[in-house]
Amino acid sequence: MPVIEPRVYRAAFVPAFVALVVAMFSFESRPRPLPQGLPADVLFDGREAAQRAARIAEEEPDRRPGRPGNRATARLVAETLAEQGFRVERQLFSHAGRELENVIGRRAGRSRSQIVVVAARDAGVVPDAPGSAADTAALLELGRVFRGRPSRKTLVLASVDGSTLGEVGTARLADELGPPESIDAVLVVSDLGFRGSGDSFAQAWSNDWRRAGIGLQRTVADSIRQELDRSVEGTGLLGELARLSFPIGIGPQGVLLEDGFDSIRISGSGELPPDGNGPVEAIDEDRLGPLGRATLRTVTAIDQNGRPEHGPDSYLLAGSQTLPSWVLFLLGGTLLLPILVTSGDALARARRRQLPVGPWLRWMGAWTAPFLAGFAVAEVLALAGATPAPPPAPVAPAEVPLDGPALGVLGGVSAAMALALLLARFLAARPDPTLKRPLGPGAAVALGLVLSASALLLWVANPYAALLAVPAAHLWALVVLTRPTPRPRTRAAMIALGVLPAALVAVYYLFALSMNPLEGAWYLLMLVTGHSVGVFTSLVGCVMLAALCGATEIALRVPGEPEPEVPALGPSVYGPGAYAGPGSLGGTKSALGD
Repeated sequence: MPVIEPRVYRAAFVPAFVALVVAMFSFESRPRPLPQGLPADVLFDGREAAQRAARIAEEEPDRRPGRPGNRATARLVAETLAEQGFRVERQLFSHAGRELENVIGRRAGRSRSQIVVVAARDAGVVPDAPGSAADTAALLELGRVFRGRPSRKTLVLASVDGSTLGEVGTARLADELGPPESIDAVLVVSDLGFRGSGDSFAQAWSNDWRRAGIGLQRTVADSIRQELDRSVEGTGLLGELARLSFPIGIGPQGVLLEDGFDSIRISGSGELPPDGNGPVEAIDEDRLGPLGRATLRTVTAIDQNGRPEHGPDSYLLAGSQTLPSWVLFLLGGTLLLPILVTSGDALARARRRQLPVGPWLRWMGAWTAPFLAGFAVAEVLALAGATPAPPPAPVAPAEVPLDGPALGVLGGVSAAMALALLLARFLAARPDPTLKRPLGPGAAVALGLVLSASALLLWVANPYAALLAVPAAHLWALVVLTRPTPRPRTRAAMIALGVLPAALVAVYYLFALSMNPLEGAWYLLMLVTGHSVGVFTSLVGCVMLAALCGATEIALRVPGEPEPEVPALGPSVYGPGAYAGPGSLGGTKSALGD
């Protein structure tokens, strides 16, 4: 029977040990923040910004995408920026049947390098005064500050539309900004008029494995600390792994970072927008003013000192040290190497003994079919308009609520998965009834091959996700390939430990985004159909889920090895009570008299 050869398995860990040593010596110091400029309190008038935000919310309370109030606010922004000396461009486009508009104001500096400040103009609720109204007012206040004030860099102020539809306006803006090398930084202002309870003022997560530059993050953190006298809350190491293994960057900075721009979002409400409709009375001048001044401080620091040092494109922060992504890529690959080698060795042993493996790949295909069917049905429903238009970039869960139609879609996808499983299992076992029960070693070899191949593909797509998949790859392969078979409780524990990293990531996001499990399932479906989760990653995920189901079935069906029987111990050959007759001394005659 094919088994894991311990010597081959252990020897394949040698590269991983070398990679671990390399990782220990690959920590880098964090890039420094830029020096702070002069205090901005005499320049950015928080009271004036709060009053302007109140006027916008009162005069045009409904600024949802495509509504007349949104277009009227766009005209106001364009006229005000033109009066402040900016060259204004109005970028018209459509999405999901709605006419949208970006307003972009440029003021040339002595250098062609640009500093960009972005504010979303559209609102998801009415009137959203401390949100998009306050952000638009802050953008116009920044324009007033820079009116007639020379700058070294070209300054771009952008009022974008369609943020609640999946940052479609930000995506259009990214196409207009030019190459990322010409942009020193993009600062996004968000919910500046809302007084939150936390300290998550800076949001720097992307929609892929890249991150905002360390120098820009530290500069923004210093600016906020100078104005609010409060430190900016960071993310712990485990949270970083969760964020990078399954990237969700809510806000315009997520789209900009994915497109290669060094960007960060300064937010008064943290990662998610505040609850409620945002009345005018909710505008907090004591929060709007300091965060607006912190934005101005950051712009001034970049204008005077140049582009902040980025550091690695992707990294983990451990205290004051940085671990670049290439080290984690190397470590993840070498940790997966033992399973690749062992699965290949098991296949070779099976071929030498002429054990069937190919038919059991059909059995694995039957487990993959329901997940592929669910993915396909969700895509078809989205294309047919049976679901809400999936946003092309992650949005706050409140923008895609779990309502009656959403529950119907989840139910339809679940039913399609169940039917696909029954049909696939029937078709797989029709030519060979033995495939109904994976008791033979061929099933274990097939699962090991599929598991190692899918883990390798995941490593290519996202090295952080592959790191979290390492326990699953090893434990599930050991469950099915080890002989003698582990005890049932041990098998169950190994299956569960393999699932644990992915489960922790799911729980992390449920808490971070304030969702229950059912809402989380719907939000995941929107991410998949909107292709925020790439098609390749989704397909690899389907195969990994199939490997989990196959390993669980084998663990449940294969009986444990019986305990070896220990022969009962008889009396001692020598000593009292021993036999002393003929032959007891090797054939010597008995000493007893005849």
